[in-house]
Amino acid sequence: MANGHNKTTSNKKGQSLVEFALVLPLFVLLIVGVFDLGRAFFAYIAISNAAREGTRVVTFWPGKVTLANINTAIQTEIGNSTVVDWSNVTSIEIECGNPFATVTTDAQLKACPSDEPIKITVTYSQDLILSLFFTAPLTLVRSAEMMVP
Repeated sequence: MANGHNKTTSNKKGQSLVEFALVLPLFVLLIVGVFDLGRAFFAYIAISNAAREGTRVVTFWPGKVTLANINTAIQTEIGNSTVVDWSNVTSIEIECGNPFATVTTDAQLKACPSDEPIKITVTYSQDLILSLFFTAPLTLVRSAEMMVP
């Protein structure tokens, strides 16, 4: 070794670079996956709050609330979130009574009996950043149930 250059040290540096190049995509995928999971969890909480807000409106004004009031309350609650997009809400289902009957008109809503539950279910379609691997969006469904006074 006349020039003081050690061949083993040079090979170890090259090996480290190759190992880093192989592991880096996995780390990036893991970080993006965690970010995606966080967004989905945030959306799940937001639609939970929106469903609860919709049922709360019914319990505050029993017999006077309309379907438009409920939808406005849900939309306002979701609109307060920066991550959740109102256009991704695929359905809002309102049911009342025991057994549950689907409510589709204001007259049916006004006819919901007192001391019986009202249930609002919000369905949300979460688009994923990792759509290359998961082509279908994640469907989140959340319900809230309260008693009609």
